[in-house]
Amino acid sequence: MDEVAATQLARRVEEHRQVIAERVATRLLRAFPELTHTLRLEENYGPVERMAEVAVRPLSDLIRAMLLFDALEIAETELRWARGVLPRWGVSYEHTTAMIRWYFEELNRLPLSSAERTVAIEVEHHLLHLMVRLYRSNEPNHHNVPV
Repeated sequence: MDEVAATQLARRVEEHRQVIAERVATRLLRAFPELTHTLRLEENYGPVERMAEVAVRPLSDLIRAMLLFDALEIAETELRWARGVLPRWGVSYEHTTAMIRWYFEELNRLPLSSAERTVAIEVEHHLLHLMVRLYRSNEPNHHNVPV
């Protein structure tokens, strides 16, 4: 991974964290209204705000850490944990991979340099391939997991 481009991209991720989180959260709740029921809503939060807080911002933090530390392997611990816990709350492979794809779609709307775009593609592909591997290894029938 290009260290300079990764550092620049990490800065952009931080600068646009809030906007990206809200856009992705809105899209998730529109596409998967069943996720509204998995959120523990508090009086001060609407569904979009809560989804941004509990799902999209942590993804943003994970991506930022991967970029700053030049360590794609950081994601495995987090996604392995998510794979073990989130399905109990109704969060599926499809939900998580949609969030990852849509996060990077939003990120790519920013005026990124070609080097930053290359790094973003590398990180996105790593996360999506990791999702396939984690879900395939934990599901006996591999339902809804692309090969």
